[in-house]
Amino acid sequence: MRNNYLWYQFWRHAVVGNGLRFFYSTVKTSGKEHLPKDKPILYVPNHQNSFMDALHVATTTKPVIYFLTRAQAFKPDIIGKFLWSINMMPVYRVRDGLKSVQKNNEIFEKCIQYLKNKETVLVFAEANHNLKRRIRPLSKGFTRIAFGAEEKHNWELDLQIVPVGVNYSEHRTGGNAVQVNYGKPIPVSKFKTLLEEDEKEAADQMKEQVSNAMKELVFHVEDLNEYPVHKVLWDDLESDDFKVINPEIANPRIQKTQKHITPELIEKAKELDKIAEECDVDLNELACGKQVGVKDVLLSPLYVFSLLNNIIPYQPIRYLIKNVIRDNAFDSSIKFLSGLFLLPIFYVIVSLVLLLSGVGEVYILGYVTLSVLTAPLFIRAKQLFSPNPARSLKKNKPALYEKLQSYLQSFKQLRESILNE
Repeated sequence: MRNNYLWYQFWRHAVVGNGLRFFYSTVKTSGKEHLPKDKPILYVPNHQNSFMDALHVATTTKPVIYFLTRAQAFKPDIIGKFLWSINMMPVYRVRDGLKSVQKNNEIFEKCIQYLKNKETVLVFAEANHNLKRRIRPLSKGFTRIAFGAEEKHNWELDLQIVPVGVNYSEHRTGGNAVQVNYGKPIPVSKFKTLLEEDEKEAADQMKEQVSNAMKELVFHVEDLNEYPVHKVLWDDLESDDFKVINPEIANPRIQKTQKHITPELIEKAKELDKIAEECDVDLNELACGKQVGVKDVLLSPLYVFSLLNNIIPYQPIRYLIKNVIRDNAFDSSIKFLSGLFLLPIFYVIVSLVLLLSGVGEVYILGYVTLSVLTAPLFIRAKQLFSPNPARSLKKNKPALYEKLQSYLQSFKQLRESILNE
């Protein structure tokens, strides 16, 4: 047994796994029947949502995974030691300095050793994260590990590359749906002959095949220039979360849209997205509406409790997002990871105050239980009780609001036309 096995499993299942069940409304998986058994695996997932992508792969499969993570995350040292303890290893980039980049050789050797032992390694081949729903060009780092492992061990490992697609109905908040799709494994051995003839061509072929496989596992828009149109039609105007996160539904829609796209339509979509961003308006909420239902009415007392109980520990999280880490791709990660620690600490502090105030232990236990059970309701509570930016826009800038509605209506008509083809 590995020295950190129990520690890793504790964080993977007891902490992160249970935390994700609270943070998201639904986490679905598909394709797990494809996963190789008793063979080394190199996972290559898409990378849209910072740390959340790795966490979803780790908690939806059985193998112990070793993760390659950007080196910047390992600072300060105390954070770095913790990340090492849960199987995360730093990968250095040119911006980290030439000497730092040379450390990658040691990290890649560790990966090769893990693969030799039939372990599982995860590499984000897109190299960086981006919220756009598409597969970006893959870097060659994972090909270096794959070929290096097989060559070092005389092509006897039978190393399998497994493409993974992690899909979110909404990236920046919790309370939404997630679908993790596992593709069919690609054996590294199929590139052996080509590698012996042309190393660069073999790497390019591997990147292309893995990239194409990943594109089938996610909502993917090939042409970046056309992305705003597809975002409006098949994301912002979609009321069913599961149709956004299911590539078998989303990608055929994208294909059908191609013949309708014009330069004018692209510009209109860009302007619509720009206005919404500047006015902090959620286009999906404006177009589809998140109406107050019977469930909301019945749960309203719990919503109020959750809002009042969690609003204080939420403030440091809000400050981090607004003022410190301004990359929106980190929003969910900050909310999840900070909440994972801050909320329990806050509940303990409140419990101690209640205890010192003479409140009975039964009531304190009731408070803690109610706090944990209603924590997931905080997201919906904020939606219900926070000011609505769309209403403010309608009141303060009616002409701009009408322009938004007019653009949305034209896209709704196009959407219906495409769906009825």
